[in-house]
Amino acid sequence: MAIGANSYGSLVEVGAMVPRYANNEGTFDASTNPPLARVEAMIDRVSALVNGCMASLGFDIPITQADSKLIMDNIVIEHVTFLVEGVRGTGRYAPQSKQIAKRSAIAIITEEIKLYLEGIAPGLEDLGAGRSKSTMSRVGFRGEDNAGNTIYPIFSRKGFNNKNTNWDPKSSDTGQS
Repeated sequence: MAIGANSYGSLVEVGAMVPRYANNEGTFDASTNPPLARVEAMIDRVSALVNGCMASLGFDIPITQADSKLIMDNIVIEHVTFLVEGVRGTGRYAPQSKQIAKRSAIAIITEEIKLYLEGIAPGLEDLGAGRSKSTMSRVGFRGEDNAGNTIYPIFSRKGFNNKNTNWDPKSSDTGQS
């Protein structure tokens, strides 16, 4: 197995961050813990999270603009490094860590990636990362405020004693109740 075409980072870059878990060449193989196939899968999966977040922000994936790609590489390398350490029972995602006791590593990684990318999205676009869809075209609604309280809509259907008009004469639904 090799790292996917839409993935970011490399085995060598992850190995450079955790040299004590890599082989003598500074990468991974079948005898390292975690083994090569598992680290490649980690890179692909974290890259998929990055690509999913980028796609939800309207960016074309994979990110290919040089500076923007370096940012994606850094995100993936950092989180895969934490996962490699976790496999070895150390670091941020170690089984005994307080973070993992509350939430899974993937939930933590996804939230961090999403927040980070939302914050730098305008900069990525300014750098030249392709963005063919705008998030401004979406209807936004939050069901809860920051404190977790339910948000009720300001307006509701027939809130102004309006009557709905059926603009499609082929439809038997008048839209009125």
